[in-house]
Amino acid sequence: MDESGKGHTGDRAAASAAAIMMGIRTAFLAAVSAGLALAQTPRASQSAAEAPQAPLVVRSLDLSAIDKSADPCTDFYQYACGNWIKNNPVPGDQARWVRSISLLQERNLYELWQELARAATKPASPLEKKYGDFFRACMDVAELDKKGLQSLEPALKRVSALNDSKGIAALIGDLAAAGDPAPLFRLDVTPDPKDSKRHILNLSQGGPTLPGRENDIASSRYILKRYQNHILRVFMLAGDTLERAGTETAVVLRIETLLAQPSTNRADSADPAKRFHVLTLADLQELAPDFDFGIYFKQVTVPPVETLNVDNPDYLKTVNRLITSVPVESWRSYFRWHILSEQAGALPKEFRDEDFAFWGGNVAHQEKPAPRWKECTSVTDQAFGDAIARDWVKQNYPPAAKASMERLVAALKNALADEIRTLPWMSDETKKTAERKLAAVRDRIGYPKKWRDYADLRVDRDDFLGNLHRNAVFQRNYLLSTLGKPVDPEEWEMSPTTVEARYAPSMNSLTIPAGLIQSPFFDSVADPGVNFGAIGAVVGHELTHGFDGLGSKFDERGNVRDWLTSDDRKEFAEATSCEVAQYSKFVVLSDDADDQPPVKGNGNLAVAESTADNGGLRIAFRALMDALVAQKKTADGKIDGYTESQRFFLSYAQLSCENQTFFSARQSMSADPHSVGRVQVNTAVQNFEEFGKAFACTKGQPMYPEKACRVW
Repeated sequence: MDESGKGHTGDRAAASAAAIMMGIRTAFLAAVSAGLALAQTPRASQSAAEAPQAPLVVRSLDLSAIDKSADPCTDFYQYACGNWIKNNPVPGDQARWVRSISLLQERNLYELWQELARAATKPASPLEKKYGDFFRACMDVAELDKKGLQSLEPALKRVSALNDSKGIAALIGDLAAAGDPAPLFRLDVTPDPKDSKRHILNLSQGGPTLPGRENDIASSRYILKRYQNHILRVFMLAGDTLERAGTETAVVLRIETLLAQPSTNRADSADPAKRFHVLTLADLQELAPDFDFGIYFKQVTVPPVETLNVDNPDYLKTVNRLITSVPVESWRSYFRWHILSEQAGALPKEFRDEDFAFWGGNVAHQEKPAPRWKECTSVTDQAFGDAIARDWVKQNYPPAAKASMERLVAALKNALADEIRTLPWMSDETKKTAERKLAAVRDRIGYPKKWRDYADLRVDRDDFLGNLHRNAVFQRNYLLSTLGKPVDPEEWEMSPTTVEARYAPSMNSLTIPAGLIQSPFFDSVADPGVNFGAIGAVVGHELTHGFDGLGSKFDERGNVRDWLTSDDRKEFAEATSCEVAQYSKFVVLSDDADDQPPVKGNGNLAVAESTADNGGLRIAFRALMDALVAQKKTADGKIDGYTESQRFFLSYAQLSCENQTFFSARQSMSADPHSVGRVQVNTAVQNFEEFGKAFACTKGQPMYPEKACRVW
């Protein structure tokens, strides 16, 4: 997970609405700026003719991927992944290609496509017809080209009718009520930071298209110049003259630049003390007196609430200042831009082409867009996640796999409990608190106990953009319906087909979807070393997030409460400072050294994920040793020439085998808290003495240094 700490009940529905209205346009951007999705979904693809091909099943441990010409004690990543890297270049529709996540996502996506293609032609139930029609409407690019901008006319008329900046609140509310893009704010429903059993309305910032000020993309002159040209071309495609498009482009950039200035950086957005500001409605209105929140909430049918949380009060103050200082015609250009740009994937081909030219070409440096079937499968899955997943789970996640995964998680928790008892940086009293929190972690493995109902979501197989709008309204209404009700701890924030594990501090929950419990992460017939090295290390990584710099600010119920003492936190910071310095030494070089300057790692940005990588590896290894003892086995027994310990480390490393473009690597190192593959693997093993022992390294070799970093 990222540093936001978000894992609340409303995230899944909010993410679905936001991702579909913006995901065709911004799925790649989200992956670049947050770093959670390694195999990025390209934006606004239009290649409808490319036929799907069944991807190969990725083996849990692939001995053919090993480069035996490399010395594992010098560069373990090269040893474990060298042959795979040589034989698996980045596909043209990707910026980063990872042996584990990318290939598993491709396979899951293909299997979902098979289900959707069948549902679009021969549905077996009314629900299948509904999501089959949604998929078919997305695939029908000829209909999108035929309609032109006709489907946007109602929203564009609303914008053109804005004649006073005082009417901005009513306009945004009106757009949101219709399911159109409504920038400036995002409404969500989350657990109350002080009482995680109840829901609270959450208001967060929206508006800027590019990431915040600390992001490498946003600070690049190359990107900003091309972004300016991109805005200009979109306005001209919509019918503007060159002169008018130039004027509109300038005002859009000005507003977005001003809105980005109060954007919170990653550290502040993760800190509960800086992210949670529970206010009364009167307090909220005082922050932005020129934006009528009463009208806005009424338009989007927010039920009566006494309090709400505001992520960033300074952002609201900026919005209020701009409402009074920016001319109304500039606001019309700004809203018109968002209506055009955020829905490019549902517009005619020239808009889709232009959208990819900027986001796919200039930002991601991809050679080509993804086939339309991938785009439409992903978008339909975001809208109907539970409905589609039910059949997928039956076919791909047998009860035996669920039982095995539950036992593995229990073993990892026992190992983490043992680890906590020996931590030098945590006081004895704090350790007791940590153990209570660990015992209270709620496991959500495979799929939810209750499935979502989609009866109220209406679909028209000839109206893709209308389907997106209706879905946005459906998801928002679902979220708002939970206000005033207790938080359901069994409700998931992601689809069961997702290739991701997540620890949510606000729920103290661990979610491991069935989509991840597949090879190469998990193999029910593999030896223990392989499974503990793969999904075991992933789950161990997530569990440590409950006790790190962020997780330690939430108690066992998910309420915001800092349970580390000041001395504990000081000791923790001292321990992690070693990893900050270690990560900051890594650099990424361009294939053409004269073309682009090298990029150094940002240790302060990566420290939480780097610490979790190190901790997850240790915890998984400890759990493996316990499992082998229980099975009356030793770590020295060999399979295919490798001991159980060696297979553990190889399995761990091969999850991170990857190729990526230099620009993707540069973005990862400068703005992504998750390490690139080589850095993640080599730092984790060189900080763990058991690796050096397993491969008989000599003390002082790169992967077995005299002095290593250790937090866990």
